[in-house]
Amino acid sequence: MYKVLIVKLTNIDKNVINEIVNHLSNLGFHVDVLGEINHINITYFDWERSQFKAEKILEFISNKFKNFPYDSIIAIGEIDAYANGLNFVFGLSTKKFGTVYLSRLKNEFYRKECDIQLFINRAKKEVTHELGHTLGLSHCSNPNCVMNFSNSVQDVDKKSAYFCEECRLKLNINNKR
Repeated sequence: MYKVLIVKLTNIDKNVINEIVNHLSNLGFHVDVLGEINHINITYFDWERSQFKAEKILEFISNKFKNFPYDSIIAIGEIDAYANGLNFVFGLSTKKFGTVYLSRLKNEFYRKECDIQLFINRAKKEVTHELGHTLGLSHCSNPNCVMNFSNSVQDVDKKSAYFCEECRLKLNINNKR
C-alpha cells in the first residue's frame, strides 16, 4: 500500500481535505495530513502575472520533505500558479512530489455561482491526477481516466476521479470504482 502525505500550503476547508482523504483511501492509499500550514515564500510570486511560480513551489516542497518516509507527498493550496511556457497549471509533479493549485477549480474564478460539490470533485480529480504522476504514471489517452490531461476546467469535469484499468495495473492497485 502506498503511503501519501497531504501538505497544506494555505488554509483549506477541513471538509475539502476530508473528501480528498476519503477518496484516496477508497482507492487503496494510506493517507496522512500534515496539520500545520507550510506557507509559501512571497519570492515565489510573480507580481507581473499575479500568479505563483509552480516550479519554485515544487522545488520548495521537494527540498523540505525529501526525507519524509512517504511514497508520495502532495502539497495543496488555494492559489493560482503557472509553469514556464504555460498560462496556468492545476498542478505540477515530479517523482514523489506533487502540487495542486485550487483557485482555478472554483466556479467563482470564472465569475460563476459557487458550487462546493463541483469544486470538491475537481479537487479530488486533480489531487489523484498529481498523485498518479508522483508514482510514475504519465498522461493516459483514456478520456475517462483521471490521468487524462486537462487543459481546462471543462476537461477536468469530463473525466472521472478514478484510474482506468490500465493505470491501476501500472500502480498495482486493485480498487475499482
